[in-house]
Amino acid sequence: MNIRRTARAAYESFWHYFGFVYFGAVGALYGIVASVLHLILPARLRAPLGRRLIGFLFRGFLRMMTASGVVKLDLSALDVLRGQPGLVIAPNHPCLLDAVFVIAHVPEVSCIMKAEIWDNVVLGGGARLAGYIRNDSTNSMVRASAQELRDGRPLLVFPEGTRTRRGPVNQFKGGFALIAKVARAPIQTVFIETDSPFLGKGWPLLKKPRFPLVYRARLGKRLTVDGDLKAFIHQLEVYYRDELSGHAAQRPSPVLHSSSSPPRPGRVSPTKLLDASGRLDHLPRTQVVSGTHLVLIPSYNTGEKVVETVRDARSHWNPVWVVVDGSTDGTAEQLREMATRDAGLRVFTLPRNQGKGAAVLHGLREAVAQGYTHALTMDADGQHPAARIPEFMAASEHAPEALILGKPVFDASAPRVRVIGRRVSNGWANLETLWAGIGDSLFGFRVYPIRPLLAVMEVRRWMRRFDFDVEAVVRLVWRGLPPINLPAPVRYFRPEEGGVSHFNYVRDNLLLSWMHARLFTEFLLRLPWLAWRRACKASYDESETIQEGAFEIQRSGDTATHQQKL
Repeated sequence: MNIRRTARAAYESFWHYFGFVYFGAVGALYGIVASVLHLILPARLRAPLGRRLIGFLFRGFLRMMTASGVVKLDLSALDVLRGQPGLVIAPNHPCLLDAVFVIAHVPEVSCIMKAEIWDNVVLGGGARLAGYIRNDSTNSMVRASAQELRDGRPLLVFPEGTRTRRGPVNQFKGGFALIAKVARAPIQTVFIETDSPFLGKGWPLLKKPRFPLVYRARLGKRLTVDGDLKAFIHQLEVYYRDELSGHAAQRPSPVLHSSSSPPRPGRVSPTKLLDASGRLDHLPRTQVVSGTHLVLIPSYNTGEKVVETVRDARSHWNPVWVVVDGSTDGTAEQLREMATRDAGLRVFTLPRNQGKGAAVLHGLREAVAQGYTHALTMDADGQHPAARIPEFMAASEHAPEALILGKPVFDASAPRVRVIGRRVSNGWANLETLWAGIGDSLFGFRVYPIRPLLAVMEVRRWMRRFDFDVEAVVRLVWRGLPPINLPAPVRYFRPEEGGVSHFNYVRDNLLLSWMHARLFTEFLLRLPWLAWRRACKASYDESETIQEGAFEIQRSGDTATHQQKL
């Protein structure tokens, strides 16, 4: 045991100090290269190229540290913010890594840097090339930041101004609200939670923390600045304190003007960030009654599992619709009886089995007639995680034009042949979309914009059975819908546990092969257009980092004074 502990301590120490060396060496080298590029490149190319290069370098750094096992991250909520223009991203600031996390998932974001770092010959090279904003003059900083937002680029600002000294947050500065008001831009609240004080205020830089380091990010309300700045800042600070201390459920929310109100994120204790599998825990959120997003469950002879699935889905979302696809196991009657006692549940019954895609199509037609815009599909056999419904719906509300795709996280119950076999379909789907970012083509736990999906399905007689999930995502990506992948655990039930599978290895594999043959033929015809669109699209890599940005505007009357000057 002592040998194992010693070996583990040595392993952790290596990665701890190697991370600093790698970070520093690559940062210094890139700073020199960036300084040269800043001198020779035309102005219009500097910022996009600089941010892409920084993203490329730090993507490797973050992946390396995560792969080592000394860092565990659950930052998928931040992916929703990518590509959203003119947005002030305002996270709390527990440590130096916070900017890394946000920029890693929103690489096009603009940032504010200390002037002394920006002017440094080596360290400032990357900041100058990327077009980050100096903080030495308040008026010029606010003007430059507001212009970034007006030009359609998001802006990262820490409302605390500096790292948190004493939790849950410091007293808020006024700069972020002033910038948002001048630019008339919404503020996206972001909560970063961790179980470690590593690289927080006062942490000795080279002091080794307790590993693994655990970090999680979640999205809060999206707000607009209206009325008195000082009152808004105070109310927002109260909101952050409540969310991060876990008291939001015990006291009323401050009166803030929300431009978009996603489901209220669940809070998590730093000591319970990891579940038994080692993945970061997602606690259930307060249920949402939605007039735009519904849960759609196609069902065929799944027995009692469909009843369990529907109850679980209803505990996390309202409304839930079930399309019983010609089932002969008596579940249609059970579900209809449930619906008489639950206004949030609606059941449709098809007279004969037509296939998963046909059942989904029936539900989509009814949904669009009722004014719904998005549908989350999930299987009726209990394999999909109903607890993740609010997270996926929130992602869709933040990016309504996107496909929110579940990326399965398999446990020991998953049949190995199924796990390996789906890689073939995923490979074909990624080829057919020129690697547009489809994490998993077969996983049916996903949110679709309804009208584009109907437009694809109504003109074709395919996509009615097991081929639905793959062909739907490929064709929607062809139409320009961006995919956003969120992890979701999968559980396979044994027959004695009530598990049901209608997958036929011969029939359904032949169906998938025929589908990919059709898609690949059409892909070859579309290839020039797909390649041209891909080349024209701004391709920003994930991840990058900056030094800590801080505002010097005080919460006193300075904000009003600066606003008058502007």
